[in-house]
Amino acid sequence: MERKNKLVLFLLIVLVMTVALISSFGLNIFAGKGAEIVLPTPAATSSGEDEGLEGGGQVLPVRTTPETVQNIIATLTRPENYARMVTVEMATGAGQAGNFTANVLVDGAWTSIELTQSFQPMGTQYTIVYTDPESGEGTLYRWYAGSKEVKSWPVGKNGADLAQHIPTYEDVLALDKEMIVDANYVTRDGVPCIYVETSVDELGYLERYWVSTGNGLLIASETVKDDVVIMRMRSTDAEVLQAAEKDRFTLPDGTVLYEQTTP
Repeated sequence: MERKNKLVLFLLIVLVMTVALISSFGLNIFAGKGAEIVLPTPAATSSGEDEGLEGGGQVLPVRTTPETVQNIIATLTRPENYARMVTVEMATGAGQAGNFTANVLVDGAWTSIELTQSFQPMGTQYTIVYTDPESGEGTLYRWYAGSKEVKSWPVGKNGADLAQHIPTYEDVLALDKEMIVDANYVTRDGVPCIYVETSVDELGYLERYWVSTGNGLLIASETVKDDVVIMRMRSTDAEVLQAAEKDRFTLPDGTVLYEQTTP
């Protein structure tokens, strides 16, 4: 009887161990492939780079391509207040080029442009543009050095850019993706930029843009036709407005259109 009891106890121990082993290691055999852990996809930031996973995870950069560049540019915003110098070279024929230099000051909805032209006999051109922030419509005021005659007319949302004789890079957003042949992150004159190149249009023009990722401003552009650059634009870094510029929004007869709020 004692031997039989020992045998039963031994069999019970073996049974318990077997069940434990099956519980620990055997479930995958019967259940098939185990569940997979899927890491979350990082969200893209406005700088064009993905944020790392929380806890020091891997950083996966977002590629700028003709398919994605419009979405990236759409996240950029220009600063509300800044000053900079813009230079534009335009071919005038016979291998010669005319230069425009624009001293640009932007304070909210108001833009002041002092434009000097190498082949303009009328001297410095002064322009003030007001753009309504809600409607995008506005008014342009223009006169020349030594004259008190001011002309004005209504302009659209691109009026300030056109007055500087620079392209409006936001037009890239309206292009068909097929028109964008190259896009990338590059460095231009030490400034990190988004580079965009369009295909040759029906008139034979090819456009190139360099947009700062830091402030959303167009810092350089080229218009090319038949492999010849017929327009080139470049600018200095945008700087904070200075108090000495406070009279930039005053007409030659003393009429103050806007008093600058930035010190």
